[in-house]
Amino acid sequence: MSLVTVKPKFQVTIPAKLRERIELHEGDLMEATVVEGGIFLRPKEVVDRGVAADRIQALLQNVKPSPEDAGRSEGEVMEEAIADIAEARKSRHKSNS
Repeated sequence: MSLVTVKPKFQVTIPAKLRERIELHEGDLMEATVVEGGIFLRPKEVVDRGVAADRIQALLQNVKPSPEDAGRSEGEVMEEAIADIAEARKSRHKSNS
């Protein structure tokens, strides 16, 4: 068990052995959650939305439609996908009733 001291401004130092085990580095972000009897800290990664959107766009440019979708408009494909989702939800709702 590792003990830490709450310092002024409520700062704590995470012991080196624990930081190394979870590969925690200076500047990393952590999510703090109140749990029964304490606080749970979990490392979190932050994704820049702009960078992620650019990467997704670049990947999508290389995607080829499936043979069954060839010749169909994007709207037609979307309408079918929406209908499939609605049917799956209706089916799930019936089975949960």
